[in-house]
Amino acid sequence: METKSLPDMKARSLPNMHRNIQSMEMQEHENYGPGKVKLADTSPFPVERIEKKMAWITACNVLIVVMLFTALAGLSFGLYSLYQLQHQVTQMNQINGDPQNTPQKQSGTEGKRELKSNIKMAAHLTGKSTAAGSDRLMWEHRLGNAFMEGMVYKDSALVINKTGKYFIYSKIHFRGMNCQSAPLHQTILQRDTTYQNNLSLMRVQEVNYCTGSRRWEKGTFQAGMFHLNEGTALFVSVSHPSSVSSDEFLTFFGLYKI
Repeated sequence: METKSLPDMKARSLPNMHRNIQSMEMQEHENYGPGKVKLADTSPFPVERIEKKMAWITACNVLIVVMLFTALAGLSFGLYSLYQLQHQVTQMNQINGDPQNTPQKQSGTEGKRELKSNIKMAAHLTGKSTAAGSDRLMWEHRLGNAFMEGMVYKDSALVINKTGKYFIYSKIHFRGMNCQSAPLHQTILQRDTTYQNNLSLMRVQEVNYCTGSRRWEKGTFQAGMFHLNEGTALFVSVSHPSSVSSDEFLTFFGLYKI
């Protein structure tokens, strides 16, 4: 029996392998056909898609950091404002609680000036029975609707404590059982510290206010704005003091600083 050497076997197997490879290529070409395209191998996660996703994640992280920083800044500012407000309230409470800081405890000209600047100059007087034989009306300055602030009531007159412009008003209600022929009038007068004379500021007069012998009523009103000096005294004079009603809603006299 003839034995073949190893080189001869290799020489004969090479052509066979070459024919097998050609056969496999022809079969693959037939499977795809002329209208079929062999797709190239693609990776499951393309590099471009991954880069876009990473960029989006980075942008989101930056936005979250900015929002957190803004929230922390707003919280810090709110806490600081709250601290400042609490500090101011504490200081105000200390000032109000210190008896030496109240206006009553201040002494000297400076304290009086500060007190006058903080008080509103106003007064409202209401009707009161007038002494017989006097045409100057007396007033209620404490009870009912009457009040005084920064003013002085003395001898039936309001005394000005601060120079300036004042709005003055006066309403006098007259009534009687029998008609009188004499006219009714009310006059607001002032007495200045410089001129010790009574000077008229305003005057109103009513005539033909009643007829016959029956009960009658008549209200008179006047108001105006004037410049008054400190120390000036104001009072009201009427023609028929006994006929003036003392009702606080019908007869009153007052002023306030503008």
